Amino acid sequence: MWLLRTATAELQYFNSPGDVKGGYAILSHVWQENEQSFQELQTLSTKLDARGGVLRACVSAKIRECCILAQSHGYEWLWIDTCCIDRTSSAELSEAINSMYNWYARAQVCYAFLYDVPPSRDLAGRDSAFRKSKWFTRGWTLQELIAPRCLLFVAQDWSVIGTKASMAPLLEDITGVGADVLTFRRDVGDVSVARRMWWASSRETTRLEDEAYCLMGIFGVHMATIYGEGTRAFQRLQEEILRRTSDQTLFAWGNVLPIRTAPFREQVSYTSYHHDSHIFAPCPAAFYHSGNMIPVPMERAVKNAMKALGITRWALLQGTQPANVPKSRDVTGNIPLPDFMVTSHGVRARLLVVESAARRFTLAIAVLSCRDTATGAFIGLLLRRRVDRETGLKWPRYHVGLTVHGQKQWLRLRYRLAQVDWARHALSFNTAGISARWQRLYISHRPPSRSPHPRARGEEEAFRFVFPRWLAVELAKEGFKPDAKLPTKRGEEQKLTGKGSIATFTFTHERLREDIRIHVGLCNNSPWATATWSGRELPVVPGTHPPASAALHRKWRSPRITTKLLTRHCCDRGYGPDSIRSWPNGSRIFGDAQRNVQLTFTRLNGGGSHLLDVKVGGSVYCTRTLRTLARCMSTVVLRR
Repeated sequence: MWLLRTATAELQYFNSPGDVKGGYAILSHVWQENEQSFQELQTLSTKLDARGGVLRACVSAKIRECCILAQSHGYEWLWIDTCCIDRTSSAELSEAINSMYNWYARAQVCYAFLYDVPPSRDLAGRDSAFRKSKWFTRGWTLQELIAPRCLLFVAQDWSVIGTKASMAPLLEDITGVGADVLTFRRDVGDVSVARRMWWASSRETTRLEDEAYCLMGIFGVHMATIYGEGTRAFQRLQEEILRRTSDQTLFAWGNVLPIRTAPFREQVSYTSYHHDSHIFAPCPAAFYHSGNMIPVPMERAVKNAMKALGITRWALLQGTQPANVPKSRDVTGNIPLPDFMVTSHGVRARLLVVESAARRFTLAIAVLSCRDTATGAFIGLLLRRRVDRETGLKWPRYHVGLTVHGQKQWLRLRYRLAQVDWARHALSFNTAGISARWQRLYISHRPPSRSPHPRARGEEEAFRFVFPRWLAVELAKEGFKPDAKLPTKRGEEQKLTGKGSIATFTFTHERLREDIRIHVGLCNNSPWATATWSGRELPVVPGTHPPASAALHRKWRSPRITTKLLTRHCCDRGYGPDSIRSWPNGSRIFGDAQRNVQLTFTRLNGGGSHLLDVKVGGSVYCTRTLRTLARCMSTVVLRR
């Protein structure tokens, strides 16, 4: 790591904190505009060497004042992240991020510079500048608050406000980090995973990946830094935490199902594509309500579950229904060691699972060895798995959570946790269905990479599509103008639902006084599309349509084609010859050499909508031909 000599601001490299004789000071701050980088400091040093001068007098005010303060306290070396890391080197940047917590922990003193806090004695006031400082809202400053043994808070004029130890109760009130952790009377590793995540749930980072990287030191993990991977970084962090700890509060995030709620008796929906449907959280903010989750011994959690369900050791081993088994004093049974492993099918686990089935879904509560100190309740994961319609076999992988719908259409509440004490009531549906047993299961840990399972024929489904934003501009160059504003943005999608649903878009050629109409409809949950020209259906270009439908198109080349006839024509034949699903690569050309229209449907990200591209061609619509025709007409007029 590069360090600054406080007397001159010159850079020198050290392999480890132990190599810095006499120790070093370190700076914690919020980045502002025009921060000097490593390269800028090197360039400035080279220029001053050529003409003479002291580097410290020419650096930024923040670097200079920090060097002066550290030197006055007797420190020869100083580390500042803005100028002591060569960020052009990915290897050096990754090494610095992975070792940063250690460098802060082994520093003799850390200066927390609060640029937005004036010198004041009123620090504890509810509206004080100290409480509202941006330093308490940044992701990276969390580890910089916890790691240093000696932390000095410095005001905007570089005067010392106070120390972390003397202000520990106030800092606990502001950040949520316990005073015993700040004063090292409790090791940070003894705090539950959920609580540590909760510390960061309200903090922000400039880069999305830093939501994970800034927490590596707090959880004692190391991993490669890959900027550009997005939310995948936070998932990798959780996977690394899972490999190093048995603390199951890692999974205890999200909303808890209210007591006396029975999902089977409510209007619920299930989806594998909701970000809460997986065992790993999408971001630290997901732990916003999980600060009170603590780990408990597995024996205690199992004993509570068996007591609440009224089952015995024999019932647990056999998976017998609680209603049919007498109670016994032996409520612990043989408890397998819970283990977790990340696989391509999900997180493989062995847990006590309380399960009930109804209709096409199986709902379960997997008992976790954690408890909510706010309510005193033991917590379990609310799981579901789906019964395949075609084969009747159960899918081997569970998903997490469900959505309960309220009386209003917009009222939807998402739940992924449940209180184990109310498991019998939550899973109640009929007299046959609740069982409890130790089970090896797979829990989904990330969204599937393929599209959703195809809907059964006849099941309700909506077809949505939009046009490209540039389409109207490009068609205008060919002389066509839409009769109405085209839907081009998310939220403006053209939505088709139900049998016989159809949408028509008309594009008029201003010079030729003719129009092309694009018809898109939905019949038997199968989307179809076709094109007509001035009320006549365009023939299909050979090679782009199955031969069996050629006669059908000849039949419908009538003088006028109405929307009603189009709807009946396509819907009476099920999916119909114009079904988009039968088009090669989602594209088809209608017309002939003189006039033709190419329609292309492309699935957008998320799979919920499609992009419809319209391309007009043929000799009649050729821009060059029209320009020639216009010149000829002008010549004729002039001759006359």
